[in-house]
Amino acid sequence: MKKRRLAAWFIAVLMLVSVLSGCAENHPQNGDELKSMEPVGEVPEEFKEIVENDIFNGVTAFDGRLLKAETIAKDEENRTVTYRVLMMDLYGKTMASYTCTSDDAYHINALTATEDGGFLFVLGFSDYAYSQNEWASDQGFASRVIKCDQDGQLQFETVFDGVEGYALNQCFEKNGSFYFFGTIGTTKTNKQGNSSPSDVYMALMDKNGTVLKTKCIAGSDYDSLDIAEISGDFFVLSISSQSDDGNFEGSRSKGYPKDWIFTVDDNFEIVRQQKKSGRAFDDYRIGEKDGVSVYRRDALLKNFDAGTPMAFIDYGDFYLIVSDNMTGIYENTPPMISSIWYYTETVYSAYDNNGKLIFRATVDSSPDYDSLMAKLINENNE
Repeated sequence: MKKRRLAAWFIAVLMLVSVLSGCAENHPQNGDELKSMEPVGEVPEEFKEIVENDIFNGVTAFDGRLLKAETIAKDEENRTVTYRVLMMDLYGKTMASYTCTSDDAYHINALTATEDGGFLFVLGFSDYAYSQNEWASDQGFASRVIKCDQDGQLQFETVFDGVEGYALNQCFEKNGSFYFFGTIGTTKTNKQGNSSPSDVYMALMDKNGTVLKTKCIAGSDYDSLDIAEISGDFFVLSISSQSDDGNFEGSRSKGYPKDWIFTVDDNFEIVRQQKKSGRAFDDYRIGEKDGVSVYRRDALLKNFDAGTPMAFIDYGDFYLIVSDNMTGIYENTPPMISSIWYYTETVYSAYDNNGKLIFRATVDSSPDYDSLMAKLINENNE
């Protein structure tokens, strides 16, 4: 029993480290260089509650709507979690919501505001170890695409048996259909606890939730999708591949990652492939302006100076950037942890359409490290 608790404790720490370390990209490692952003101007009345309660932390921004997934309950003994997906207007007012409970190996991704005024998301499976010899996937798994109407009422729930959530990580609505892109492990070699070769996965679903087609861009080694985007009539996929066969023949990769750009049509037929770099894996979509998607490394954000942009919200005559900024380093990081744990803040920066800063405000978003470590150590000692 104690071995299982130790394994669970270690896994929990690793999961936390992964989240916190992932937020640390593009930030200095020296704590002396980290600092809180200075406020600028006065926060308008309609944004005061948003900032004070950090309501836009974690939102996915669309034209006129915001989506956010929250964990509202967790049963550690039974390994279940209850999620709520919120659809809000641009001032944080809830327009609709949907609540679901699942095994804690499932997580929400691919939040998408749909053209009919509703929303869609993926309840995706991500395997992890319960103990040394027990895995969440032992009894099988299936990721789900869940579609709700404008009132938050369930319209359909489509099951992808044996497909992990990362295979359905990015979603686009086009011509009344839903297109999903991601990375899938090759089942013929996949074993619990072992990373398996992977392919780039594509799935097409109609407006009623029926899966019309799935297809892979594949070689025999590790091939993964970084970013998918729409360009004109096509989908452009930025891919990292270690293969030198299949769709990546001639790569001369020698087992090292090589960058590719594949362009596919609405039927997932390849219309062009190039051995060149596209968008990096962290250059993902954070919002849209004038109907065009905004990505983290777009020229519009070139001179942004308040941490890592996480959401871009367009208000017409001005826009708001919600970012994550590291303010310092946690002083009591456990010695068994090699990563750095950061204190953080959410920064709200509003600009006019000429790029002039209108107001800036911050709110602390640091995890309660002391309480977390005390809880983990106490559970380990029981």
